[in-house]
Amino acid sequence: MNFAGRIALVIGASSPGGLGEAVARRLAGDGCQVTVAARSSGGVAELAGAIGGKHAVCDIRDEASIAALFADAGPIDVLVNAAGTTCAGGIARIERAQIEDQMELHFTANALLLKHAIPAMPDGGNVVLFSSLTARLAGVGLAAYSCAKAALEQLVRVAALELGERGIRVNAVAPGFSQTPMTEAIFADPALTGLYLDHVPLGARAVTPQEVAAAVAWLASPECFTTGEIIQLSGGAQLGRLPDKSDFKMLRKA
Repeated sequence: MNFAGRIALVIGASSPGGLGEAVARRLAGDGCQVTVAARSSGGVAELAGAIGGKHAVCDIRDEASIAALFADAGPIDVLVNAAGTTCAGGIARIERAQIEDQMELHFTANALLLKHAIPAMPDGGNVVLFSSLTARLAGVGLAAYSCAKAALEQLVRVAALELGERGIRVNAVAPGFSQTPMTEAIFADPALTGLYLDHVPLGARAVTPQEVAAAVAWLASPECFTTGEIIQLSGGAQLGRLPDKSDFKMLRKA
């Protein structure tokens, strides 16, 4: 991809080995001038130095912090938000705070990012958000997380309709399981990993951060004529199912 002269803002790039970091490195390698942002400057300052970019601090749960980020960043051509956390727990034991936390992070924060990004983005700009395989496939214990990601996907479609007249494209990537700091617990247990990966049509493996970054780069490129889409990056896992209670019971007996 050729992004020469284009300015990108990548949020959620502070974890070494994470998806946001991979995206920032890919866009910078393709010629973007990249600013990386996170809640604290530690990780992103080092990354910015490595890719010849800039760094900023932003708490996407705080609208004032979002507004300040875009006021300082100036016009941007590409916005990517890879920030997020997961939350697991059955509906019978879920707490209201968990539900509200996930909705705030994955839906409300992205809606507010779009609100403040629109004035800072020239016609023809691009937004790429991060959904999840679990927004499409129901999974045990994922009510708060997967429903928040499903809300994000509908936000992508609405935003694509509203911004189309300016040529601003809004899309999302929905990675399957990828080995990152957020999924360390799953990949630490080979049997648990197998529950999620053994039935991937393209082979029993996780999607790599570099593969996710490549998809983001394509969506953000001037050559892409796609908007309002959720790109599945799971090797075909979206065609199957997530583990259910019987799978976990068998795992405990093994």
